[in-house]
Order: sequence, then C-alpha cells, then structure tokens
Amino acid sequence: MLANRFGNLVDEFFAWPLLVTGPTVSDGSVRHDADGAEVEVDLPGFARDEIEVTVEGDTLAVKAHQDGGRRASVRRAFRLRDADPETVKASLRNGVLTVRVDKPERSRKRQIEVDSD
Repeated sequence: MLANRFGNLVDEFFAWPLLVTGPTVSDGSVRHDADGAEVEVDLPGFARDEIEVTVEGDTLAVKAHQDGGRRASVRRAFRLRDADPETVKASLRNGVLTVRVDKPERSRKRQIEVDSD
C-alpha cells in the first residue's frame, strides 16, 4: 500500500499536463518519424486565437485559455529531442491542434554511397 502511494506521488510529480482546468482535454500524443515529430492535443471548443504555441530551448509549450461563460484553461509541455525551432508549424482542425517539428538537417539519417576503387 505504501509503495502504491509512493508510485502515485511520483506519477503526479512527473505528470504531463502541467495544468488542466475546465473541460476534459487529452494529454496529447507525440509521434516521431525520421524527419522529426508531430504533436497532437485535443482542444475542443477552443478557437485559434485562444491558443498559444511556443518553443523555448528544448520545450514545446501549448497554452489555451477561454474567458466568459465557459472558463477553461489548458497547458501542456513536451520535451523536444533535437528539434529545429524554425520549422515548427501548427494547425487547428476539428478541435485538434497538430504541431509539426522537424529535425535539423544535421540530425537526419542519410544514406551514404560507398565508392569502390
């Protein structure tokens, strides 16, 4: 029982999202491929101008905030591995925010042709 409590405390301490209030929103998902990563966060009911996406260092942050009758606030943070912040692109479609982050050219896998004498 004590081990279970400790495990719950550790899970809460390291849990993403950092903060969620208002309607239920998923933690988000990250898919990696050879050229970078794509992050998806469900943000139902949020408009484009209520969402802020930033990159600072190795952290991609997503913040969404609504005032008025439906007060809601969402914050998510994702650690980026070897990402090029200049290539970040975000789009909102049907309540899903998709953020594409490419790897720098120097980090992409490249096939090298072997010459023979």
